[in-house]
Amino acid sequence: MIKKLATLLILTTIICGCGGVSEDEGKKTIYVTITPLQAIVEEITGGDYKVETLVPKGASPESFEPTAKQLMALNDAEQIFSVGLINFEQSLISSVKQSNRIVNLSKGVELLAGSCSHCGHHHSHGIDPHIWTSPRALKRMVENIGETMCKIAPDSVKYQVNTDKLLCKLNTLDSLCNSKIYANGVDAIMIYHPAFTYYAHDYGIEQIAVEQDGKEPSPRQLTTLVEKARNHNITTILIQPQYGKDKLRALATECGAEIVEVDPLCEDIVAEIGRVTNIICSRNE
Repeated sequence: MIKKLATLLILTTIICGCGGVSEDEGKKTIYVTITPLQAIVEEITGGDYKVETLVPKGASPESFEPTAKQLMALNDAEQIFSVGLINFEQSLISSVKQSNRIVNLSKGVELLAGSCSHCGHHHSHGIDPHIWTSPRALKRMVENIGETMCKIAPDSVKYQVNTDKLLCKLNTLDSLCNSKIYANGVDAIMIYHPAFTYYAHDYGIEQIAVEQDGKEPSPRQLTTLVEKARNHNITTILIQPQYGKDKLRALATECGAEIVEVDPLCEDIVAEIGRVTNIICSRNE
């Protein structure tokens, strides 16, 4: 009986040890700079790679600096996908030995000027970096990822098939956003930090930012914001989770508007874009 119990204990230990092995063990690693890119790369690669994100969840990409450990890990990565427009991404080029493995996903996207800043960090190039918040720009980013992965595995059709499926999903989202915005007569959105510049541009609406170059609006600017909200029949003011809703209480009360949280850094950015569209269109439905 004692021998049987000892054997059972050994077998249990072995099984538990095997259960602790990660599914990603042995896989090559692909790095992405921000969270919204992770799910996209995972969908295209179909689980063939371990996909890691540089900027931790909840952190601001604009104030982020990679750690020494992360920079070392990047040198062993199979590929690195970056938005290409965020300040810290520029430093990666000089930090990675084979900088040709860094793919700039803004290639082919019509870039727009922007003066947005986070916590005092301004974009040195004067370009708004939030290209992933528009389905149309996101499609170009997906194509760039797909092209890169197909070059890595030219004899496989898997990555092209997965890319085409994702592009089909984004085409559907694009049509939905366009039709809902038009049907509901939406001509403007109001948001604390201007993260939907490309979205607004692509669907012909105005993005009204509460934050002015990273600063709280002055009393005069608040008066202007109230007037704009009333003129555009805005009943919802959007805010990102990185900012407290208290920053909008006075403005929302004056406008008679509801404060709703949206997340441009959401893991499922496709679903979040659809959610944002539903929010801004709900006033007339």
